[in-house]
Formats: sequence, structure tokens, C-alpha cells
Amino acid sequence: MRVPFLKPRPVRLSDHLDELAAHEASGVFSNFGPVNTAFETRLLHRAFGDEGACMTACNATIALLLALREATYFNRRRGAKFALVPSFTFAATAHAVSWCGLTPILYDVEPGTWLPSREAERRLLERHGDDVAALLPCATFGNCLDLEGYAELSARTGVPVVIDAAASLGSLDAQGRAFGRSAPMAVVYSMHATKTFATSEGAVIYCADKDRIARLRQMANFGFDDRRSSQMPGLNAKLAELPALLALKKLDEIDRIVERRTGLYALYRNLLPDFVFQELTGLRTAHQFVPALLPEGAPVCRADFVQRMKSLGVGLGTYFSPHLAEQPYFREISLVDQLAVTERLASRIVALPLYDEMEEAELRYVCEAAAGCLH
Repeated sequence: MRVPFLKPRPVRLSDHLDELAAHEASGVFSNFGPVNTAFETRLLHRAFGDEGACMTACNATIALLLALREATYFNRRRGAKFALVPSFTFAATAHAVSWCGLTPILYDVEPGTWLPSREAERRLLERHGDDVAALLPCATFGNCLDLEGYAELSARTGVPVVIDAAASLGSLDAQGRAFGRSAPMAVVYSMHATKTFATSEGAVIYCADKDRIARLRQMANFGFDDRRSSQMPGLNAKLAELPALLALKKLDEIDRIVERRTGLYALYRNLLPDFVFQELTGLRTAHQFVPALLPEGAPVCRADFVQRMKSLGVGLGTYFSPHLAEQPYFREISLVDQLAVTERLASRIVALPLYDEMEEAELRYVCEAAAGCLH
């Protein structure tokens, strides 16, 4: 049997020919057009209870860059040059920091939840003080962060916070609300084809502060005001109408998709008792894949395990390994804090296959193969 690591399943446009024809006939293809507006309106209602505002962007990396630029430009911490970024995350977060002219300080994560270390954040904020321009905690693998805690920290220290929630569109917090709802800071979600909320390419930025979203929308359109005159930093971050149509249709099925993936994830945990899984903090996680640590003291190294699984037809990932501080570019441009937990996680982590149409027989094959490849 062959089981791929991921099998992206955006909505099939061929199933929506009437809407596609209407889009083509409209003559509007970008610039926050009517399809995009319909998606934003429906998402705000269904996920965020019409609280605050949300907007789309062309992809999540640009959305992070945009959100960070807005947070630091309007906060105006003069001379601040650092941004705190967990090392156990995807490269996009630190790239956004670099493109905004800031230096990443790479810090550790918690051993159980794999979320950013609050103790490390506190210590680094005390050490670097006014030199910290922003904090970019990541909702690791869609796990829910303590947003109230970050809001309190930002209010107390004056350091703006931007949340990288790339894999979290569909996750529910401990109160059963969409992760991010009520957040006073920008929360960035990805709609890349490989995410659970799969389109082709795209992103959403949500914030309970409507004025912040209004500024971000203006910045996403070259900083233009109504007279097409740039009033603030800007770039072109707009989502085109065609991927917005994919997002609008994906919204109709996302709850069913996430619930099915949740069931498959639970079966993985039951069938692989020797593996170490992430401690989940919310009511529901929008699982993109199934990250797990090889058992401590396993007689096979991670590289050999991956190769053995490949020989049996099972595709695996190794997110996030190498972690950021192990990647040459980020080693060169960053300051690196203590990373003991990150190093342990990155040396043992594998990402097991998960996709919308995965059959239980495929999952059981993966688990049988994994158990066998440990020895």
C-alpha cells in the first residue's frame, strides 16, 4: 500500500461552474472584489460571531509581513530592532521579521504543548527592554495560544504582538470559540493548499479591533486613501477573486473536514501508544498532519525510521526540523537564545500522513508500519 504524506483537496471549481461563469462575467478579478467581500463577511459571521473584522491576503507570509509592519509602524517603538520568534516554527515567520528590517531573537518552546515558552519571553523582554519591537508567538500545528495572556503582556510592556496562526483556521479554543476570536492583535491564518482550510494560496487576518483591519486593508493596497494617494507603508497583498471563490466554498465544508480529521488523529494516538504526541490546549485542532515524537530511547534514529517508512510506501514529514536556528540564513541573521526543548523536539519529530479522504485502512497500515520500523 502507498500512503502519501499529504493529499491537498481544495474545492473543485469544476463542481461550481455557475459561480465560475458569474465570476468571469463580472469583469472583477481582484482589488477586494465582491466574491472576496462575500467570503470575509461570511467568515466573520460564522467563525468570529461578527465581532471585529477580518480581511484576506494573497498568502500568509505576506500577511505576516503586513501585520508586523502595521504593528511596529503605528506603535513606533523608536530604535527597537528585535522581534521574538520561536525557533520551533516555519521559516515564514522569521522571514517576515527580516523583511521588516528587524533581527529575530529565536527562543524556546514548552515541552508538552510545543507552544512558545512564556518564561523565555518574559526573560528576553526583561533583558532587551526597549530594543524589542514585536513578539510573534506561533500557534504550533494549530494548537491554541493563551491570547488573553498575550494581550495583557502587550498592554503591560507596550510591545506589540502578532499571532502566527497559519494552521489554525478551524481550531476551537477551550471555550469552543474559533481560535483568535476577540484578539486585540492581528491573528494570521493560512489558506495554502496543504492546510486543512485548503484553497490554492491565500490568508486571512482577523482582529477584534476594526480600525487595525482598516489600516491593514489600506496597507495591502499600497497604502492608498480614497484619492489613491499613499498615506502609510504599503504593498500589494490583495487576494484575487478566483482563490476567494475557493475560500468561500471551502467555508461550507470546513467543520465536517476538521471533525473527520479529529477522529483520524485520535485513532493515531490510540494505535501508537509508544509515540509522544502534542498536548492540545483547545477544544478542537485543525490538524494539518499528525506530528509525533519517536519514543525516547528508540533503537532506530529518525533518519533511518523515515527511510524505512518510505520503503514501505509511507510518506512522512519532519516539521519543524531543521528548526530555524539550524538553518544557515537564520543562524547568520538572528540572535539565538537557549533552545534545549526545541533541540530535543526537532531531533525526534516526525509528521505522519493525514488528509481529508484518508481511509481507516490506510491509517492502520501507517501505524503498523511505524510500529515495525521502530525495531
